[in-house]
Amino acid sequence: MRHNRTSIINTALMRVGGQGVTAAFQDSPSAQTAAAAYDRAVAYCLSLHPWSFALKHAALARGTESPAPGWRYAWPLPADCLRVVTAAADGGERHVRYALSGDALQTDSGAVTVSYISSEAVAFPDAFADVLAWRVALEIAPYVEQGGGNVRDYLEMFERALDRAKVENDVRQRPERVCRSSFLKERMVF
Repeated sequence: MRHNRTSIINTALMRVGGQGVTAAFQDSPSAQTAAAAYDRAVAYCLSLHPWSFALKHAALARGTESPAPGWRYAWPLPADCLRVVTAAADGGERHVRYALSGDALQTDSGAVTVSYISSEAVAFPDAFADVLAWRVALEIAPYVEQGGGNVRDYLEMFERALDRAKVENDVRQRPERVCRSSFLKERMVF
């Protein structure tokens, strides 16, 4: 199932004992607090891992800025880039050495294609929605009367949910390993 802003805010409010909302812009104080925390939490949670649902690829256009010392080129990153996952040249065949400086990627390569995490993801898989709801709950807990005393518990639940979501994401991204060693296969070490 894919989750949206309102369902995640409702889950966070439920976790801290607040009243749910029918729309993310509802006027109750707890809903306003959750909506304000949601935008920060989305950007933060997306930047923590190379999530497959938020991964985009783009060939960068050379910028007008001069590169930083030690680099030949400066490439402006896409406006929705939260985190660069890889940078490659020759159509993605060869990874390149790079550094980030502000909103630009510095490299010696004359053409660059990047894989990056986009901030434009709006529908989230279950595991990530759980992470995001725990993060919003963590941020709003001090402002919602019933949830203020449990901030440490919310942090622990956020970290556990994050670990689970990372594993689930990575398992979906990578095909099963093929074990060719009978020694390892018999011992189930693969």
